[in-house]
Order: sequence, then structure tokens, then C-alpha cells
Amino acid sequence: MEGTLVEIVYLDGTESKVSNDVLDVLIATDKILRFKRDTGWVDIIREHAKLRDYRSRETYSGQERRAPWPEKIILL
Repeated sequence: MEGTLVEIVYLDGTESKVSNDVLDVLIATDKILRFKRDTGWVDIIREHAKLRDYRSRETYSGQERRAPWPEKIILL
């Protein structure tokens, strides 16, 4: 089953739609200018761009089973 796709704009102006997981990677690797939410377009501010980290939520008290967030990846 395919999840909801998010509209994005790459650095070169090309538009596409990607999954939320791919969106996180594209933000972390500085590959997009903006993405669209229900409320409108969100411009990526480079120095503040990061993956969404839900681990700081205080409601989950179980054992952490997820892998650590990746370091910033630079593709050549």
C-alpha cells in the first residue's frame, strides 16, 4: 500500500512527489528547496534543516529499538 506523497521542489527547480521517509533524507542531505504541507509551502532554511526526531517525546517509556539518526551525508 502506498502512503501519502509530499510535493517537493529540488534545488534546480524540478518538482516531484516523495514519501515522508524520502523527504527526511532529502532535507538532511540538502537536496530540496521546499516541500508542501496542507497549510502551504515550507521553505528549507539550511542552517536549521534537520530530520524530524520524535525521540524527545516524553510519552514513550519503552526500550528504544530504532537505529540512531544518520550523520549528515555528502554525496559526490
